[in-house]
Amino acid sequence: MIVFLDTNVLGLLAKPIKSFEESSNESYRVQQWFYGLQSRGVRVITSTLCDYEFRRGLLERSGNANQLAPGVIELDILAETGILEFIPVSRKDAILAAQMWVDAQADGRPTSDKKKIDIDVIISAQCLILQQDNPGQSVVMATTNIKHISRYCEAANWQDIKF
Repeated sequence: MIVFLDTNVLGLLAKPIKSFEESSNESYRVQQWFYGLQSRGVRVITSTLCDYEFRRGLLERSGNANQLAPGVIELDILAETGILEFIPVSRKDAILAAQMWVDAQADGRPTSDKKKIDIDVIISAQCLILQQDNPGQSVVMATTNIKHISRYCEAANWQDIKF
């Protein structure tokens, strides 16, 4: 099984737990779920585009690009230690995503404004290509946004992905 983390789940994973009281929150549950997947040999992946989207939001909220927010530090640890695999957006991903975006527009089911880059469709294309490149393996996008993602690829709420 391969689990691809959407930006919202990546953000929950990278959020530091500061106190015992926070150990009952969703971030803590995502972290326990993530390490449970890994302990059972599940390959867990995200996109460098999700890194960008989450990091950009943290830096914008911190108001100081020179001071790393705690979530950015956790994100860097996940990447640098190899605990989480980050895959770059390839030309093949971009070509498929563009076609998927046009098809969604033509069907009257867009997932974003025409003037915005649609990150959901790009990471969905990455997920589909990952499935093609790994025949016989189940590939699912872990998200909290099933409405948009499931239009393009297999997606489930992270807590519904059991190990």
